[in-house]
Amino acid sequence: MKTKQIFFFLLFTCSLICYSQTVKGIYTIQPLKGVGDTSELSERAKKPLYFSYTYAKNKSLQELIEGGGTFIDTIYNEYKEVPGEKFASKSVTNRPKKGFYYKDFTSSNYRVYSEKNNIEIYVSDNLPTYEWKLENESKTISGYNCKKATTIKKSLSRTINIVAWYCEDIAINDGPLDFSGLPGFIIQIENNDTTIIKFEKIKIISNTTTEIVLPEIASKPITIKEYETNTLNGK
Repeated sequence: MKTKQIFFFLLFTCSLICYSQTVKGIYTIQPLKGVGDTSELSERAKKPLYFSYTYAKNKSLQELIEGGGTFIDTIYNEYKEVPGEKFASKSVTNRPKKGFYYKDFTSSNYRVYSEKNNIEIYVSDNLPTYEWKLENESKTISGYNCKKATTIKKSLSRTINIVAWYCEDIAINDGPLDFSGLPGFIIQIENNDTTIIKFEKIKIISNTTTEIVLPEIASKPITIKEYETNTLNGK
């Protein structure tokens, strides 16, 4: 067999292997501090959000399974002028009650949905792309050997420095939230030192017939640009 034929045979075989794999997992979104300031988070605000993850047949679906909702905490602070006297203040934590992320790599379609305070946000657009810089650094995360990559994400009026840790042993170019595009599966994302997104459990199943179905949502989807414009205009 000629070299060129061998190359295409290996490429085709590899694509079949990746296509027949199903990856299931659980990841957490762990807040570390307030966004845009150095405020201390309440104990409830520090608790992670839990998402389920499923990848099969060039699609992936992530669904919020625990940690969502709105919480009101009472925080007691001491008066500096009167030792021993305290005053109460309220701390409100608003999190999505429902939510999912959906990616179809064949059609390059990306969808994200969240429901918070009875307000629905449903976005449908092309898959976001990132200009990753591969770094010469590695470490073990959740039992997997991972390599480091960095990028910058623009979101609304913020610039976010992203550090990703990906595993080449899992030959799927996907990851949590909207992140993908690295030469391996993204195990962990570090977001501006304010949030860590980490896969706690991963299970790889070969030769399965798992079907990923886009959840049905009554709301009409908007584009990422429309969502950002509406948010900046206070709508």
